[in-house]
Amino acid sequence: MLLLFFVLSCIDQKKEVPPNREEENRVRKVTRARDFESLVVVDSLGVTGADGVISFPLDSTTSVFMMGDSFLTPVRNNKRDVNSHMINNSFILINEEEVHTALYEGTMDNPDALLKPTYGNPDEYYWPGHGFEHNGTLHVFMSRFLHGDGAWGFEFSGTDYITMDAKSFKVISQEDFPFSNRNIVHYGLSVINQKDFTYIYGSWSTKDSTALHVARGKLNENTNKLNSFEFFDGKGWNSDPIKSAPLKGIGQQVPEQFSVFQHGNVFVLILQARELGNGNIYSYISDAPTGPWRNEQLLYHTTEQENSKDEVFTYNAMAHPQYMEDEQLLISYCVNSFKVANIHEVNTDYYRPKFIWAPMEMILE
Repeated sequence: MLLLFFVLSCIDQKKEVPPNREEENRVRKVTRARDFESLVVVDSLGVTGADGVISFPLDSTTSVFMMGDSFLTPVRNNKRDVNSHMINNSFILINEEEVHTALYEGTMDNPDALLKPTYGNPDEYYWPGHGFEHNGTLHVFMSRFLHGDGAWGFEFSGTDYITMDAKSFKVISQEDFPFSNRNIVHYGLSVINQKDFTYIYGSWSTKDSTALHVARGKLNENTNKLNSFEFFDGKGWNSDPIKSAPLKGIGQQVPEQFSVFQHGNVFVLILQARELGNGNIYSYISDAPTGPWRNEQLLYHTTEQENSKDEVFTYNAMAHPQYMEDEQLLISYCVNSFKVANIHEVNTDYYRPKFIWAPMEMILE
């Protein structure tokens, strides 16, 4: 549903005092980060089209970008073979020398998803959640999906928790995170690893409403895996996932991808309006990982969805706080087309992430 964006003007009897020149110079606006657009997704020798765009630091110089449905077919003149093979997930490594390294199974001519479910229904596949690195091990959450009768032809079927070697990217352990199927919260969409606890955020939705939930676990130094999971019940932590309660203060419908991270003494939530065609990217802040959230700010309104001719839409804004520069937050959002052929034959930019810089003073109180 297309949500029209109005700017309301409030007329007051008081005389408006214009800002002085010094105040004007302090006001910063959101700007495009075009360098990242050609860095994360390239024209050849790597991932040439994808969504997802979920990142976390691998080390002090390199980040992992967890991508969803991906293409590796080379792009020429902004076009790609319409019969290009798509894989359901890939990783991209970006280092300080701006080198793009794509991780996937198979070969570039015949690629396959980097990660696949190894048990249960053989028709399940993974889309990425989020993760972190700790002592040479990657801890990642992947959402399991099935092609089905959902509104988009796919249905969520569960969450897996996977550990991987941070150098070879080989899987160490791969197991069901059973709580998603108990309380219908899609866990692992954003993760904050701290000294005492790892916070694992998820989205809950029905036909009429959505909510943000959070669980937490502890890293067992002997097994180097998360365990001892608890769920925020609105007042405190509870071992029963059914007691999990929505986090308060979020005025927008919670999408299936979002970012939560800590900045100084506050926690920041970045999300894009769930309704396709809306295009609004919002921020919230909180003093605790459990909320309540406050200070809703409209950071940016995407415009790609105004291209009705090519049926373009935008979705799933994500934050990349490890790239904070001059107190500006790097944010990506995904672009796609309702007509699949358009992302190949019309313009491959219709299936590539876009990046913006958002000044932190727009987010913080």
